[in-house]
Amino acid sequence: MSFLRKLLSRDPQDLFSKGRKAFDNGDYIKASQLFEKAHKKFTDSEMKVISIDNAAIAAEYANRYETSQELYFLTICTKLHTGQTISKILPDIEKTIQIGRLCKKPTVSHSKLLLIKFLIFLSQKRFDHLSALYRKRSETSTDQYSKVLEKIWKLIHLPSTFEEKEKMPLTGLPEEFCVVIEAAEHVMRRCSLCEIKMEVENQSENPKKGTEFNIRVTITAHAAISIGKIILKTGTKGRLISDTTPVFPLNLNSGENYTIIFSVIPNLPGKWSLGPLSLDYSIPLEQGEYPSSSNAINVEVDDAVPAVQISIESETIEEDIEYLLTIYVENIGKTALQNVKITVDLPDGVEMREGTADKYISTLVEGELFQYNIRVNFALDQSHFQGHIIKGNIYIEEDQKLSKCSIKLGGV
Repeated sequence: MSFLRKLLSRDPQDLFSKGRKAFDNGDYIKASQLFEKAHKKFTDSEMKVISIDNAAIAAEYANRYETSQELYFLTICTKLHTGQTISKILPDIEKTIQIGRLCKKPTVSHSKLLLIKFLIFLSQKRFDHLSALYRKRSETSTDQYSKVLEKIWKLIHLPSTFEEKEKMPLTGLPEEFCVVIEAAEHVMRRCSLCEIKMEVENQSENPKKGTEFNIRVTITAHAAISIGKIILKTGTKGRLISDTTPVFPLNLNSGENYTIIFSVIPNLPGKWSLGPLSLDYSIPLEQGEYPSSSNAINVEVDDAVPAVQISIESETIEEDIEYLLTIYVENIGKTALQNVKITVDLPDGVEMREGTADKYISTLVEGELFQYNIRVNFALDQSHFQGHIIKGNIYIEEDQKLSKCSIKLGGV
């Protein structure tokens, strides 16, 4: 009889059934052990996966989280070994990560699981998920898996990856993950079929606030590609006013270049980061799109040169004797002016009857027009003059003269 039991114990289906019975009776530790034994004996791919998955669940129910995490990871390896698609292991990875948070000492490191997720997202061209995962990674982690993830991220964004036939770095993952690694490497190299270079065009000095300058973008194709979208990020310190982007799709052959000129205007002085420029492209006879992005440009923007205009108009109040003068001051520059001083110089024989010779404006913003009136009177004993020159001046920053004007009024 004991011999028959021994023979039956070798039957994976019998082990699996006993595991189910133990689980239903609440003996989760025994159930986990029986399911794991059944997994080792089954030759049927589907039952191998079901058995190890049940072993992980039973260990979780028994609060043996370290064992459960190890078994969930083994479920992932089994699925890959038995030829299940890459997408089907994502829920198992999430579960393994979740169980790892309950472990005092996880048997599978968090960075190892993140690297696997990263490779899966890359292999499936889920670039939004890829970027989100990269941003959430722990930058303080320096183990082998974190280093590999960082290196792959750089290879994705290097335009030389395809040309130099860069390989996926050694990941340290079990051999079952070869299919994931190969698929990710294929996408990684295709992400570098489009090279983008961005630079400031013909700029010998810093651009000025409010003054237009150009950005040159050169796109080089390392294979036949079709570009469907181009976006340049300008940030909040400036704005895009024109560009020479093509009608999409833009089709380029291998080795072909295309140049785009962007005209931009800085809104504020100081450091301005332009870019990156990003685009999406497809490859003939292939499904899906690939992203590519350029370098960013750091531009130092100088404040605009102050520019202001002054003019004087006259209106006769009493012929050849009394005049009403209107002084116009307009900020025609690209920057606000502070503490503006306006002076009106009167020649001998002309008297101020109303108003003041000096006027102060605390702030004159871009495009603002300021005006005010004064009234002057000619002294009768100066009638031998053929005319009188009245001058207007504008100063800022401790008597720095910006502009001047004059008007000639006749004498009696």
